[in-house]
Amino acid sequence: MSDESGDRNDRHARQVLFPAVGPAGQARIRAARVAVVGCGALGTVASEILVRAGVGTLTIVDRDIVELSNLQRQSLFTERDAAERREKAVAAAEALRAVDSSVDIRPLVKDLVPENALRVLGGHDLLLDATDNFAARLLINDAAFSLGVPWIYGAAVGDEGAIGVFRPGVTPCLRCFLEALPPPGSTPTCDTAGVLGPVTHLVAALEASEALRLVATGRSMSGIARVSLWGDDGPSVRTSLSSAAAWPECPTCMRRIFPSLAGEGAEFARSLCGRDSVQLVPERPRHVDLDAVAARLANAGSVTRAEESLTAVFADTAITLFSDGRAIVKGTLDPERGRSLFARYIGA
Repeated sequence: MSDESGDRNDRHARQVLFPAVGPAGQARIRAARVAVVGCGALGTVASEILVRAGVGTLTIVDRDIVELSNLQRQSLFTERDAAERREKAVAAAEALRAVDSSVDIRPLVKDLVPENALRVLGGHDLLLDATDNFAARLLINDAAFSLGVPWIYGAAVGDEGAIGVFRPGVTPCLRCFLEALPPPGSTPTCDTAGVLGPVTHLVAALEASEALRLVATGRSMSGIARVSLWGDDGPSVRTSLSSAAAWPECPTCMRRIFPSLAGEGAEFARSLCGRDSVQLVPERPRHVDLDAVAARLANAGSVTRAEESLTAVFADTAITLFSDGRAIVKGTLDPERGRSLFARYIGA
């Protein structure tokens, strides 16, 4: 046995002692390839749990940068990350490599969109949702069922959260549960209700627990579990099993049409939860020469350069431009206003 193997065995000894895992389960965890979509409150916590548990490969997909308001609940980031406006995926990967350098951690500073979803998520054994909107979750759902891999849904707002596990050929998909889930726009968001750090950590821990159980044993929960922390009677966990079978007309798991992969619900400009910001996405991916843009903007505002992005601060806004052409315009929730500010300072 190599020294590296011995170190790994010592590292995970307490987990291996748990009978449901054991040496065989730990080996399956080590061989697992997991993608986490979103690296905010849920994504940072779930990613750290998975890395500490010994998952072999972890891909982190996130489009955003670190801000000071993230530090209340997003456990992998520091004040330095926020001050330098680092890309979340890059900062998280650095922190996780310091936890376990033997894990293959792959940061992707990308927005998951219909055009790249299969390419980005393909080659993984399990997908974890750590996003903040239903359009993204339905895209993950369609990609997972197209690829034939399970995925785990997670959401948190205020003091409440939800988790569900969806397995192609075994369970219904997310679309089959839509009647049991709140429709987009009908419930509070982190903009209106805020969010407690403990509930995001709890939901992320449940997601990671189901991920490890599925990888190690092949078993998982069914239905959708909801949790609440600050009710009148204290914390509560309840499970919804309102859809015992797939919806017969489901386009995803019954008809295999995959509407989200075809562009249903895709948005090229949208407000970002809790950020007072708008994200702008080009119609076609493109490469941006960030150094050239930084030089052009140097006299117009304060420019901070990160690995795959730059942030320019002007009198009435801050604009973060990514190397793939995406931009986040801070200071407005109006997509048209965001487009206008981008055009004013960056151009077409």
